[in-house]
Order: sequence, then structure tokens, then C-alpha cells
Amino acid sequence: MQPLIGITMSFDNCNNKANIKERYYSAVERVGGLPLAIPPLRDKAALKALAERLDGVIISGGPDIDPSYFHELPHPKLGNVCPIRDEAEIFMAGEVIRLSKPLLGICRGMQVMNVVMGGNLYQDIPSEIKESLKHIQNAPRWHKSHEIKIIEEESLLFKIIGKKRIKVNSFHHQSVKKPALCYKITATAPDGIVEAMELRQKGVFCLGVQWHPEELTDDPVNLRLFQVMIDAAKRRPEQ
Repeated sequence: MQPLIGITMSFDNCNNKANIKERYYSAVERVGGLPLAIPPLRDKAALKALAERLDGVIISGGPDIDPSYFHELPHPKLGNVCPIRDEAEIFMAGEVIRLSKPLLGICRGMQVMNVVMGGNLYQDIPSEIKESLKHIQNAPRWHKSHEIKIIEEESLLFKIIGKKRIKVNSFHHQSVKKPALCYKITATAPDGIVEAMELRQKGVFCLGVQWHPEELTDDPVNLRLFQVMIDAAKRRPEQ
């Protein structure tokens, strides 16, 4: 059976429209999954039912997260936020983690994973981290703009990547500051920014990456992130 993988959608506040980029669902399709777009539903019972029926979930990239979710006031350089999406994704991530189903957080998605479990974020990397790299690249999305280092060899990420250093793309304004206690940091950028983290609990696919692997699937290493998630979904016993 092909596992059913939910992918959260972005939401345009001005036009009241939800959408999803093709690169997300094509990545899932390429590795044998059935992609399903998840709109930012307001009905928590509906989101809960979706989490129970899906075999895995990808929390996609997007705008900044409202700092009220990690008990901070807005930084002067806080970017655009989407309250409807924040509420839906934070609830969905919590449900998927509770159910121990495969969860992949991409860029903002990793930040959502952190916030829902009690971690916090840098609201504006350039003003909060001295000598930070440029993390919003002015280059095509398929271009790898900086290197990351995998700092934990006993990690799911290292098993997937198979080497300590790779180059990635970069499109983020916020980043993980203090990780929630349930996570371990597994990769960092040269300036110390968290580039990957995963659940400490072994045997559960719960991985967040700060880059956008869906834009780099011509690279077998990045496609393998999706493949390993699909494999984990296939191994789950039928509910």
C-alpha cells in the first residue's frame, strides 16, 4: 500500500486562498507516497481526524511564526505572520508527534515542531546573531548557498545523508534558538544556526531540516529524506 502523506498548505490572508507548491507533492509522489494537501482548517476535530488517518505529515515552509506561541513580544523586524496557519500547523504537529507518526518539518516546519514542544526561536537572525550568514539567498531555489555540518553521527539524519558535510539552500528569517527538551540538534551552519534536529526517541521518524530539500530532489541525498520518511510510514502497523 502507498502511504498517505499530508502536506500542509500555505495561506494567503489577503485573498483568503490556500495553496501548495508543486515541488512538495512531486517529491512525495517520486518516492512512492500518496500526497494529500492539508488546508489550515479551523476545526480541531477535523485536524485531529486527519492526523489519525494519515500515515505521515510534512509541515511545509512559509512565513514567520507568531512569537506569542513561545511567550515573546514581536521583534521590530518580525516578518509576515499567518495566524490561521500557525494555529492549524501547531495543532497538527502536536497530534502527529503524540501519535508517533512520521513527521518531516521543512524550514518553517522545523520551527513549528520546536515551538509546539516548548522550544523558542530567533525572530530575526541578522539582528540577533552576530556575524550570521545570509540565510535568505538571492539565488535560484535549487542553488546550494552554504555548507552545513552534521554534528551527531548517532542520528537519523546522518544515517540518511551518510556524510558529515553537505551544501544546502537557504530561505529563512527565523530559526531555532532553544530546542525543546525532546529534540537533539543534529546539524548546524557555520554561524551556529540550527540546520536540523530530531526527536530523541529512537524508532520514530520525527525530523526537522532548515533548508528546502523539495527544491533539491535531483540530488539523491535530498530525495532520500523523503524516501526514508515513506519507508517509515510503510513500516507502521495498520491502525
